Amino acid sequence: MRYVIMLCCCITLVACSGYGEKVTYDGTDVHYTQDDLKSKAEATGAYLEEIGFTDGDPKSVQITRDSVYHFRMVVQDGIAEDPSMEVSFKALGMLLSEKVFEGEPIHFDLCDDTFTTLKTVPIRTSKNPSS
Repeated sequence: MRYVIMLCCCITLVACSGYGEKVTYDGTDVHYTQDDLKSKAEATGAYLEEIGFTDGDPKSVQITRDSVYHFRMVVQDGIAEDPSMEVSFKALGMLLSEKVFEGEPIHFDLCDDTFTTLKTVPIRTSKNPSS
């Protein structure tokens, strides 16, 4: 019996991606790192679907929280360093802050395919401009 339990634990550890639980919307995986973020992940996925971000192509985003919410998005190589993309990231971040995160400031993290942060774009909102 003890070996069966150990085997189950090993399988569970291997099966976990380390990116958190996820919900999927039209090919876009929305990972969340804490159980209390599930509703934010679902709202994020629904909003991304509403604006046409989800289009059947595989994409990955992640919702985390420390002192602020983080919207973490996997981007292609070179995108994080492209200054012309920053306006698009800020616009999407402001919309997410307003529509999903109740106007809270967020950090829009551009990540590689293992969710390692390449660049953070802080999104300040009118609700809390001092953050």
